[in-house]
Amino acid sequence: MQPSTPISDMENVICPNCGASLSYKPGTTQLVCEHCGSSFEIKAEGLVQDAQIEHDLTAALTGSWQTAQQEGQAYVVKCPACGAETAMEKNIFSDECAFCGSPITVAPEARSIANPQAVLPFKLEKQAASTEFSTWLHKLWFAPNALKKRASSDRFNGIYLPFWTYDANTESGYQGERGEHYYETVRQMVNGREENVRVMKTRWYPASGRVSRTFDDILITASRVLPKKFLNLLEPWDLPNLVPFDHRYLSGFKAEVSQVPIQEGFNEAKQVMGIAIQQDVRQNIGGDEQRVHSIQTQYSATTYKYLLLPVWLSVYRYGDKIYRFVVNARTGEVHGERPYSAIKIILAILVALVVLTVLIYISGQN
Repeated sequence: MQPSTPISDMENVICPNCGASLSYKPGTTQLVCEHCGSSFEIKAEGLVQDAQIEHDLTAALTGSWQTAQQEGQAYVVKCPACGAETAMEKNIFSDECAFCGSPITVAPEARSIANPQAVLPFKLEKQAASTEFSTWLHKLWFAPNALKKRASSDRFNGIYLPFWTYDANTESGYQGERGEHYYETVRQMVNGREENVRVMKTRWYPASGRVSRTFDDILITASRVLPKKFLNLLEPWDLPNLVPFDHRYLSGFKAEVSQVPIQEGFNEAKQVMGIAIQQDVRQNIGGDEQRVHSIQTQYSATTYKYLLLPVWLSVYRYGDKIYRFVVNARTGEVHGERPYSAIKIILAILVALVVLTVLIYISGQN
């Protein structure tokens, strides 16, 4: 596969008609100029199937990174507050961190980073994301009114987040025990009287064997800034619609730089695989109950991809804490952290007490 355009080449994509910056229009394959209204088609520079090519993980772990994955120069700025590293246009000298809202007033630093292999372009426009966010907010009881007003503001940032995907064939040997239930009738005291009672007991038998499974596209976030539990809830992603990386899809957006090394990402993928493997082992042991003493897994045909996936991100400060809300820019799925309004909670308790008092009074009258 030919090297993709480096993520660092995120200089402004210029409109040839008026000289203003072009931005990618979500849901299309076009760049648009907000100044003169011109639009330009993004012509693919590679084959669509290039986005799905799997790279040898062993080569990436044992060889040099440069031979395993193409590198490019990126203009990266690091937030002094939360540590997020974001690839930006090189002529940006002041901005606001998309992850925590802190001001950034330093020039981006040129740095060598790994190019993503593929990108899933934005599909939802900012307004559509704001609508999904507003719908989600209004389902939250006890959310502060100020937070709900925030839904209509223009505070969403479009950002591409880095992810790894891993494939592997696994062979697992295990040792454990299979439990089989049986029943005995015994005499027990029940409500002061001795009665015959059926009691379930379990016989345990040693069990061992092997299970195999093939894993495809285990998705692991390469971001350390956003909580993993929220990013995991944004799944599923329509990964079959990945396109080969093209820096023009990033025009007008930001992109977080991977902060999770490939080996660390694979270790996390092993944990995900391990949950499925243990379920396979329990099913293979059979019986009514299972005890799993040990599992030894061998991995083969391990491959990976490095991707950028799109989200709309909003940051909200309430009190002295920062709350973040993430919208899947492909599906509209919304998740995030939420504050609670102490006033609303107290009012709800008072209302409940009043209602309870009235019910007790009515009951007493009757």
